[in-house]
Amino acid sequence: MKKGATVFTVRDYANDKKQYEDTLKKIKQIGYGSVQCGTPPFMCESELKAMLDDAGLETCSAYADLEQMRDNPEAQKKAVEAAKIYGVKYICVGTLPDSQRECAEGYKKYSADLNAVGAELAKEGLAVMYHNHAVEFYSFGGGQNGMEIMYKETDPSLVFFNLDTHWLASGGVNPVDWIYKVKGRMPIIHFKDYAIGGGAEMVEGVCKRFAEVGEGNLDWPAIVAACHATGVEYAVVEQDICRRCPFESLKMSYESMVKFGV
Repeated sequence: MKKGATVFTVRDYANDKKQYEDTLKKIKQIGYGSVQCGTPPFMCESELKAMLDDAGLETCSAYADLEQMRDNPEAQKKAVEAAKIYGVKYICVGTLPDSQRECAEGYKKYSADLNAVGAELAKEGLAVMYHNHAVEFYSFGGGQNGMEIMYKETDPSLVFFNLDTHWLASGGVNPVDWIYKVKGRMPIIHFKDYAIGGGAEMVEGVCKRFAEVGEGNLDWPAIVAACHATGVEYAVVEQDICRRCPFESLKMSYESMVKFGV
């Protein structure tokens, strides 16, 4: 497994070309070999690729909007061009629209869209990859939830997953179980810990927070072992909110990943 970090973690330090360049070099200095990022509005793909090369980093996926790729051939063409400039196979898409999150049909429709876009990308030697949050574990009763529907309804040869350890735990499932479940369909995983704070005003309150790898409640030896066993290619640290300098958070997570055998 290769160790990576999302630029999203340090987004406050990537607001222009100079900041972005400095940030990439800091990520490299920590020890990471790859980043996951979209193309910022102040750069084109070729500029970012040159900046990554200069920093000694690779990127592991491109980003695009599924609905735009589904409805607009030009948007799909642009996503394909970006992926080829970066030299990646996977185009990552985010969470499904609000209107589809609380009905089984919404997840089935989104799965059909993933399959359709995935089929088009496959013609270019590429694949679509879905990044989960917690909302996909909305339960429809009888043990069925949105994520189960997406897993069953999407074509394993066309649609891949970029699961996130924190959001799996937040969705009420065991991250290890899902890592094994999507074996062969997850080239990239997001590592961030799921921690409980002590500031709840009522005992029923849950003060959950994002945390550096190894600083929360997740079973990292088991997670890392599952990733190795299932062929995950990139373990990418993503911490949405840091309670300290985000570069310090990235360093802490890196050191924990080394300790846990990534």
